[in-house]
Amino acid sequence: MYLTLHADGWVRARGVAVRGRAFDGNRLLEEAALAERFGRVLADAASAGDDGEEPNGTAEADAAFEAIADCAGSLEGFFAAVVGLESEGRTYLVADGARSIPLYYAETTQFVSDRGNAVRDAIDAPRDPLTEREFLLTRYVTGPETIWDGVYAVQPGEVVALGADGIRRDTYREYWPAGPGRETTPRCDSNLESRDAEPAADVDLLEAAFDIALDRLEAVAGDRPIVLPLSGGFDSRLLASALVERGREVIGFTFGRSGHPDVEMSREVAARLGIRWEFYPYSQADWHEWYHGTAGRRYREWAFGGDALPFLAEWPALHGLLEAGRLPEDGLYCPGHTVATPSERLPRFVGERRPVGETNVGCAPAVDADEETDEEPRIEPTLEALVEHVLETHYTLWEWDDDSFETAARARIRDGLLGERPSEAIDSPETAGAAYERWEWRGRMSTFTNGDCRAYEDAGLEWWLPLWDPAYVRAWTQVPLARRRGKRLHAELAAKIYRRATGVSTARSRLTDRTLEPADRVLSLVRHTPERQWTERDGDWLPPFLAPRSAWREPGTHPLAWDGAVETRLLEALPEQARNFYALRTLAETGRLDLDDPDPTVCSSGLSLPTLEAGRR
Repeated sequence: MYLTLHADGWVRARGVAVRGRAFDGNRLLEEAALAERFGRVLADAASAGDDGEEPNGTAEADAAFEAIADCAGSLEGFFAAVVGLESEGRTYLVADGARSIPLYYAETTQFVSDRGNAVRDAIDAPRDPLTEREFLLTRYVTGPETIWDGVYAVQPGEVVALGADGIRRDTYREYWPAGPGRETTPRCDSNLESRDAEPAADVDLLEAAFDIALDRLEAVAGDRPIVLPLSGGFDSRLLASALVERGREVIGFTFGRSGHPDVEMSREVAARLGIRWEFYPYSQADWHEWYHGTAGRRYREWAFGGDALPFLAEWPALHGLLEAGRLPEDGLYCPGHTVATPSERLPRFVGERRPVGETNVGCAPAVDADEETDEEPRIEPTLEALVEHVLETHYTLWEWDDDSFETAARARIRDGLLGERPSEAIDSPETAGAAYERWEWRGRMSTFTNGDCRAYEDAGLEWWLPLWDPAYVRAWTQVPLARRRGKRLHAELAAKIYRRATGVSTARSRLTDRTLEPADRVLSLVRHTPERQWTERDGDWLPPFLAPRSAWREPGTHPLAWDGAVETRLLEALPEQARNFYALRTLAETGRLDLDDPDPTVCSSGLSLPTLEAGRR
């Protein structure tokens, strides 16, 4: 086995390479202790097989595999491990349940790295037209594959064994949020007892799990300040409010264009909580420099593993605020990414009753010009209806018409929805909801969204994901579908703790960037940070950004201004749908478009996606 690790923080001991931290009960294990733990488990498994009986390589390998999986399942945190560096038999790769630290490997050789392109170069891997097409249409790859043929990524909650006899994969920590009394995860979740529907839906149950996650966060942070990218939604507000209640030093930061609802809601939350708040303005001219400069090129190349587009949103703000001394280099940075996010995009199912008073809480930051409607179409709670929904909802960055790809994509979506379950497992709104959220957990959140951690690592910062803490994940799997939908219970918890910490009204506690009134956007600066009037807006009364969501796809009107990275001539040559920055970046990452070209010649008729030969897969 050949191993090459590029990121800082990897520790090697006892034939194990480990990065990250995890809790064994209440005990925090740093990298060296984790390496010791995995090394001891592997040694015990080997000695158990040496019992004087006739050797059975398969049985010993299976025993070691199960021991490694059991060890991983007993740990709760954010880590990756390569176990068996000195073994002549199998090497085991381990990812946590959020796949917060990526590992890649080759199918044909035992080559392992934390960079997908290193594995690609080692085996001279060609592009895979199926997974490359999926990446172009979604900005991520939904299975263990990458866009390079034969290059694989360890999946969330998975152990992979590499050996002369081939590859074995097993998921030790599943995600199937079917609500109270339903199947949860096969390992490490027995300490969360099944409850009937009413207690499981109670916000107190979720808060108890959240307290465990906060205890762990504080243990990792020690005396360091905790820094949050504070958006206008509920996720980071939940963290900020709870940490303020605990008396922690909290620093919030946000970025974009002054007047953007995300910025103005963040400003208000920070002011009401009484925490330090830093704002980093974005402009089109700045984005052109950031994206095309040396640092931007280096980051994108380093962060692209072949399975998800590198996260860019806060990358410039992190570097700019650190360079100006406005954020601490020794803080613990906690993005608000959460297990509850897939629940925000749940389809509504036939046979599901809409609770009285339900509203769309809109937890995600308002950065896309999506249209929201109160009346959502309902789909049947069946496997094929879910497959159709995922295809129509997520495979949309480009228009396409390819029967061969559609057949292959449907098969991949089915795998992501079901895992090892039979198709009959989807037989109700509850199980259909669980299957959809499993698809997002496995295919989208653990690749694209949690890839955001690479931006913090590029800036030399330590991070933690408290809202992906396994205790919070377990509690969320027990929330009924009606209260998971739209992150409803998660939002209730955030509003509850925010009210406690600030004393605001119920209505104000539920306000987000998606419901902020235009007048609030105008008055926010003088209400909450009047001292910034002359530095942030040069004395202007009106904020520079007041465009409504419906206009955000027009060139020059995006709230993050990141269309400044693309030549205006190119944007104007493309239809409205193709002006999506994610879509253009997928073309750039696969070499189909040069965003650095000052005189681009690509137009809508010149864009092409790879096609699949009939019967390719």
